[in-house]
Amino acid sequence: MNKNLHKTLFIGLAALGLFAAAGFSSAQTANAKSKAVKVTRDYAASAKGSDRNVVPTGQYAIYTKPGTVKGARLVASKTTLGALANSENSKDYFRAYRVARTNRGSYYAKVVSFDYQHRGWIYVGKSNPDSDWSSVGYGLKYTETTKEAAMPDTRTVQLTNPGVINSLWSAPYRSQYRAQKVLTDTTPYGGEDFTVTQSVEMIREGTPYYYVVNDNDPQIHGWIYAGAVIEQVPTPTVSNDKIVYAKIIDADSGLVVADQTLTNTRTDLTNAPAFAATELGNGSTDEAKLGAYAPGYVYDTLSAADKSANYSAIAGATYGSTVTVKARLASTALPFSTLTDANLTSK
Repeated sequence: MNKNLHKTLFIGLAALGLFAAAGFSSAQTANAKSKAVKVTRDYAASAKGSDRNVVPTGQYAIYTKPGTVKGARLVASKTTLGALANSENSKDYFRAYRVARTNRGSYYAKVVSFDYQHRGWIYVGKSNPDSDWSSVGYGLKYTETTKEAAMPDTRTVQLTNPGVINSLWSAPYRSQYRAQKVLTDTTPYGGEDFTVTQSVEMIREGTPYYYVVNDNDPQIHGWIYAGAVIEQVPTPTVSNDKIVYAKIIDADSGLVVADQTLTNTRTDLTNAPAFAATELGNGSTDEAKLGAYAPGYVYDTLSAADKSANYSAIAGATYGSTVTVKARLASTALPFSTLTDANLTSK
């Protein structure tokens, strides 16, 4: 009887021990599962694309899944990303486009390189980067891809080599992820004027780009390599209300020695008489451009009547009309009539 009781008690205790061990093992498994890293949220980044341009820091690698999640495989090592961070080629910029949060409060960003060669998840810390990509950290750093550059001296330009080589782009080539051609063939617009409205320079390569708008068709616009256009110096269009016609007459022979069109392009002189006086002087002294229009001619030796007539003509100048003044060759020291009388007397 005692032997049977002892045996029964032994079997019961053994079974109890197995049950307890099984319960402990199940608890361990459940506890391990509860501590496993899982993605609790995965969503598309909401900030606009140009605000999500980034470069890797080289401190963290890129994986097929958030790095601490089971099954994550390496896409690009820290060494590889460190080299891309120091690249001088814009194809090695990255665009962040998704955000994931794990049950441990860690955030990961999904990124793709501008040349599509590297794509995956990288650790970015304990703060949601989508609230402010300019302050993203750990595995990524925000970057600008272009910087503002000086505008050309002349805003009107034409295409130097219209065709398919230098197209119009939605953004300077590789300054944004998936920058696209908005006009592949520029041949139809050869010889037409475009207006430059913006100018930038690629930060890594230093390549200049202009944003141009077609003057004939404003729907044709986009970014183009600055070396693919040439500045056009505009021909000033001056209306007749800015022109004074000037005739300079030889006081002795009566011949027209200069016939000039004087165009007022000055902003400080809007008055026709004042403008004519800057070009022709007051008609009695030689402080004008008279010598440039009629080389060798001066006012000084004119008669008082001719000087007075000149003065009145210049003072009464109007745009679109002709001002006629007399002048005499500087080498002719005496009036023509006096010289004639002297010659006659000497004979």
